[in-house]
Amino acid sequence: MAENFDPVLGGQGPGGFDPVMGGLVGIEQALGSPNPKVRIQAIKGALRYGSRGAELVIQALRNDPNWEVQFAAWETLLESKDPQQVQVAKSHRLPLRQVGDVRARYKAGERDFRWADLIWANLRGANLRGANLSGANLSQANLRGANLRGANLIWANLSQGNLSEADLSGANLSKANLIWANLSGANLSQANLRGANLSQANLIWANLSVANLSRANLSVANLSLANLSRADLSGANLSKTDLRGAKLSQANLSKTDLSRADLSGANLSQANLSKTDLSRANLIWANLSGANLSGAKLLGTQLREANLTGAKLDLGWESSKDLTGTILPDGTRHP
Repeated sequence: MAENFDPVLGGQGPGGFDPVMGGLVGIEQALGSPNPKVRIQAIKGALRYGSRGAELVIQALRNDPNWEVQFAAWETLLESKDPQQVQVAKSHRLPLRQVGDVRARYKAGERDFRWADLIWANLRGANLRGANLSGANLSQANLRGANLRGANLIWANLSQGNLSEADLSGANLSKANLIWANLSGANLSQANLRGANLSQANLIWANLSVANLSRANLSVANLSLANLSRADLSGANLSKTDLRGAKLSQANLSKTDLSRADLSGANLSQANLSKTDLSRANLIWANLSGANLSGAKLLGTQLREANLTGAKLDLGWESSKDLTGTILPDGTRHP
């Protein structure tokens, strides 16, 4: 992009195109350019011209023949401060791209696979470290043992995909669809899964330490023996989730829904469970030493043989509960 080009102020654009007129007229002229780069630059400045500018961006999103231009329009609307414009972007599904042999293209140095159509793709053991797969359709793809470290998978569809033993450490999976995905033994340490849908996913033995799972949906997922130490699960949905033997020490579970979850034998030492819904959850044999349970809902919660040494609880928490063998906050064991 030439440095002296600006579709708003005018100037020399890429490929010799010159909007000249500036302002909204310049934007409209630039969007008629045969050069996609000129149209993209125009889109980036269009929203400053109110409803007419927004209309032009939406037209580009829906009608421009170039995928890159469509993507620029979609991204511009998504990042807008106008809720209606954001909703237009969210409700519009960008067309998927055919990208051919991903392994070969990656080996040749390509990293941009945004919105790629990779449904059913066999990428077992593939090296896609740092690749941009945002919006890609990897539904039912085989990514077993793949290297996706630091990859961009925002909005990606990985539903029913096989990601067992894959390396997703540091990857960005925010708002990704991972329903029914197999992530057993996968490395998701320090990954961003904010707002992701992991409902009914298999995460047995997965490493999610220091991962961001805030507001994620993990309902009915299998996280038994998973490592979630120091993970951020604030506001997440973990109802009916299997967390038997999971490591959740120092995890942030504030305002999380853990109703009917199985946390038997889990390590929740020094975890933040303030204002968390633990109603009818199973915490038998769980380690809750030093945990913050202030404001937590404990209706029907099973706490037999649990370790509550040094835990912070509201007054009257113990009423109507079977505390047989439970180590109470003061360190004494209930008979």
